[in-house]
Amino acid sequence: MSYRDELLAQMSMARGKLESVVEALHGREDVDLGDGWRVRDILAHIALWERVATWKLDGSTVPNAEGLIDREPWDLNGFNEEMRERWRPRPVSAVRAELSLAHEALVAAVALAPEEECAVGGRVWTVIDEDGAGHYEQHVMALQAAV
Repeated sequence: MSYRDELLAQMSMARGKLESVVEALHGREDVDLGDGWRVRDILAHIALWERVATWKLDGSTVPNAEGLIDREPWDLNGFNEEMRERWRPRPVSAVRAELSLAHEALVAAVALAPEEECAVGGRVWTVIDEDGAGHYEQHVMALQAAV
């Protein structure tokens, strides 16, 4: 199996776990998880960071991040908070659609990435670990608490 295929398989497995939790939360997207974050906010946040990962890999735009994604100096917490506020009024259907579309875009970017960069420790692998599938675990426990 190629490095790329291994990375895509790892992404698929992590996504399957995330999607099972997300499906269990259907109808509970407005549950408050603390600190003003609702289930839907976490879902939008995951989608956002998959868009950021895609941007890092292929330069695609990050929807609704105008004026934030390339702000200097970079402020991670400020970025996350501002993006949460930008997505907060959107309906659950839009958040779920973006969660799916963002993931599809990221998978497509990885599928076109150079093989050697998909190896453990490579540029693509690192982006996925930090902003894609590796990022899910930071939020899955909070989501499971709402089930």
